[in-house]
Amino acid sequence: MAYNAGTDPTLVELISRYWVPTVFSKNVIDHTMSNLVVAASVNTEYRTDLRFGSTVYIPVTTEPSAAEVTPGTALTPSDVTTTGTSLTVDHWYGTAVELSEMANIEDPVGYLEKAAVSCAYSVAKKVDTDLGALFSTLHGSSVYGSDGQELTDDMIIAMMETLDEADVPEDDRSIITDPSSKADLLKIDKFVRNDYVRNPVIPTGQFGSIYNMTVKITNNLTAATTGNYGCMLHRDALGLVMQKEPYSQNIPQPLTHRTVFQVKVIYGLGELRDAFGYPFYTRKA
Repeated sequence: MAYNAGTDPTLVELISRYWVPTVFSKNVIDHTMSNLVVAASVNTEYRTDLRFGSTVYIPVTTEPSAAEVTPGTALTPSDVTTTGTSLTVDHWYGTAVELSEMANIEDPVGYLEKAAVSCAYSVAKKVDTDLGALFSTLHGSSVYGSDGQELTDDMIIAMMETLDEADVPEDDRSIITDPSSKADLLKIDKFVRNDYVRNPVIPTGQFGSIYNMTVKITNNLTAATTGNYGCMLHRDALGLVMQKEPYSQNIPQPLTHRTVFQVKVIYGLGELRDAFGYPFYTRKA
């Protein structure tokens, strides 16, 4: 009897006659987290703070004022949390694959492992892309430069100066941009010569540190018109809350002669400190 894949294009594609074990590997979670780029650069310490409801309230401290000490007079306490923000967990996304009941039990081509990586990466990419979409809202939604510009040394220094003037800590800063900016940086002499930087871009080919800022390259940035929105930011510029870490499910569906494997995640994200990030245009989307 010939196998009927029905109208589902996924099932048509999966008729390789080689199928899979019955459960997802626990490595699904590892694959998901290892593929995050933007999420690894922002504040995720609030991921376990969601106890009830769907909102995490986060105090954002302000600088107190120092006063002269006068014997016999108490210092006036300062309120350093007069401003604050909240992150609402309102994102619930997932991805799934379907497996035929008629498929063979053995899996010599390793389909499940490949499907697990693919599903996990899809979820990771969604989280990463949603965070990247917030870049253009930082710095009062004022984006440095013009759309389609080349990333230059002067641009980096100017944006760094702006963060310095806002008292943004130098530690935990990063530049997140796209491959066009990577190509731009490779043309700048001081970034590739050993006598200028501690960790040169060449010969290792790794974008480690520029002016004490980690440079990360991703294709998941939000497009402008000609280029994308990159960003120089401190980790406290944006926040990510995971109500439920990426999780996998094995769902038999005997009436439709198949089993569905899916990976899902529940999360919230938002801006924590507007002045802690400076978006810029890249040269090419």
